Amino acid sequence: MDATNHTMLVNRVLSSIKQQRPDLSEHVSHMSGSPAVGVKLELSRDRSIMFAWVRDKSVVQWMIATPDQTLTPLRSGETVDDIASRLIEAFDRFAD
Repeated sequence: MDATNHTMLVNRVLSSIKQQRPDLSEHVSHMSGSPAVGVKLELSRDRSIMFAWVRDKSVVQWMIATPDQTLTPLRSGETVDDIASRLIEAFDRFAD
């Protein structure tokens, strides 16, 4: 996947989050450039949920990162809406 496709995926996930949960619009942002490209959902106390293109040991892939330092890879066949739903679920789980 090249940089253009990464950006398109990120934009589609952002749009899906905003469509599914308009109340999260002020919490969601597009991360671009170094060190990662992806989507960031801001939580309180300088914490966040991230969907990013990351390296985990020798594997580089899209992952969801949560404040408890868990990195979760995408599931086979997940759609943009599935990814957005997982990010929203994580946001709700970690929100104060």
